[in-house]
Amino acid sequence: MEELKVFEPLFRNSLFQFFLYMALLQLLAQVFLDRRVAFWISSLSTTFIWLKSFDPLTPLKGWAIILFVFILYVVPKVFLHFNLFLYLQGKKRCPECYSGVHWRAKVCPFCAHRFRGMEKAGEED
Repeated sequence: MEELKVFEPLFRNSLFQFFLYMALLQLLAQVFLDRRVAFWISSLSTTFIWLKSFDPLTPLKGWAIILFVFILYVVPKVFLHFNLFLYLQGKKRCPECYSGVHWRAKVCPFCAHRFRGMEKAGEED
């Protein structure tokens, strides 16, 4: 049990608790709802519960982190046509069938589209 005392300061952190509540509500909501709808229901209900019961600064910090991660994903995708998650998986997007294929593939295994040149992983046409 001594090894678990290392995590005690983490669980006392209100921001960690906020995201832990959000994750638990997310899991519960995903049982009944679509993943995206479950995210919004869990995050908004966690924010509402937290504002009613605890300090109002923690949800602002939490939403700032969520917004930062969202911007980190959307800005490269919209302006640079670069998908971060495909890059991390070592894949690229086929412009014909929109399947994720290996970044070195010259022909899409699903629709036989021929890629022009060697695109980098994560790039979308």
